[in-house]
Amino acid sequence: MNQRWLPKDWVATLVLLVTAAFFILVLWQSIAQTFAWSLFRKQYFQMEWVGLRNYKTLFTDDPVFLKSLKVSFNYTLMVVPSVMVLGLILAVFVNSVTSLTLRGFFTAAYFIAYVVPLVAVAVVWRYMFEPSRIGLFNAALDLIGLGPVRWLRSSKTALPSLAIVGVWKNIGYAMVIYLAGLQAIPHVYYEAAMIDGASRWRRFLNITLPLLMPTILFVLIINTIGTLMMFTEVYVMTGGQGAVSEPRGGPNYATHTVVYNIYETAFSYGKEGYASAMSVIFFVIIVLITLFQFRFVPSSLEE
Repeated sequence: MNQRWLPKDWVATLVLLVTAAFFILVLWQSIAQTFAWSLFRKQYFQMEWVGLRNYKTLFTDDPVFLKSLKVSFNYTLMVVPSVMVLGLILAVFVNSVTSLTLRGFFTAAYFIAYVVPLVAVAVVWRYMFEPSRIGLFNAALDLIGLGPVRWLRSSKTALPSLAIVGVWKNIGYAMVIYLAGLQAIPHVYYEAAMIDGASRWRRFLNITLPLLMPTILFVLIINTIGTLMMFTEVYVMTGGQGAVSEPRGGPNYATHTVVYNIYETAFSYGKEGYASAMSVIFFVIIVLITLFQFRFVPSSLEE
């Protein structure tokens, strides 16, 4: 039977179409403008047509850009799997709590880390990572007789230190999304499985995980894009430490991510055209990674 469209349906559709059109227009205008700038040697108020020379330089004569790609990928590989797994564990734990009051408390407690401004979070974590014994982590190590660690001053520990912050910051968001997916699974499936004698682990593997796959894919894509675009932690937590001030993104480019590299190239060195070329390449990489994630997922996602 055909359903009649009510006036409110037309209004809602019109609002969505106008919003989508505005979003697409702004998005593609920004992409086109960035690509156009990438074809110029644009520095401050001077512009010179260079064609694809900026792109050639990126891959043949700019080791810093290639290093920043490696740093961003390494950071993503540290953060995303941890957020995916720990967020799911927390969501299963919170979902198993029968008291609605306690469930709401745990949800808010874990999610609050995500809503706190990232700059404030980065400042607090920077002091916690202080290399002297006034830093929280080194103070804890001192209590058990271990020496201080140069968390943000060593090229070996700087990026993992930022990854710890990334996991702490994003795990609450992943947990809330997982929790919504878990609560959408009909409980009748679990009741039927329990009647058949399925263990809790078997119910998780055969019911929870397959039905949660669309949610897992969403969390994977959002977290991958977010971690690849990491910037604030680098800007706030690195650089300017010690008697000899380290540049941001250090030490020795250990935390020099692509987004920070783009920012530094454009605003510190004034090379807007070259930074635009970096942005275009990085945008293409993110799109390809997202398409790859959509393509190589379990077939149950398509059902």
